[in-house]
Amino acid sequence: MPMNYIVNQLPAHLFWDSDLTKLDDVEHYEKIIVRTFERGDLEDIALVIAYYGNEICSEVLKNAYYLMEGAMLFGSAFLNINKTAFKATARRQYHTI
Repeated sequence: MPMNYIVNQLPAHLFWDSDLTKLDDVEHYEKIIVRTFERGDLEDIALVIAYYGNEICSEVLKNAYYLMEGAMLFGSAFLNINKTAFKATARRQYHTI
């Protein structure tokens, strides 16, 4: 049975493409962090940071293959990540702000 405490706290629309009963907080932490920073509101982002911690969230966001520009802006502001530290900046963003 998956451990899904954080998944149950976040809005279901963030994971529209996933079976929430199979989404595990530990196994799928990268997806949860990225999706929340990309599509969640400030409360959702604060909840994910409180659950996973600054260090894990920072590493996931910096190493994400693709990341929407808004997520990079939130990561930069909330986690004090230098904008050039995101690997996704080297890739062309489809939805720029």
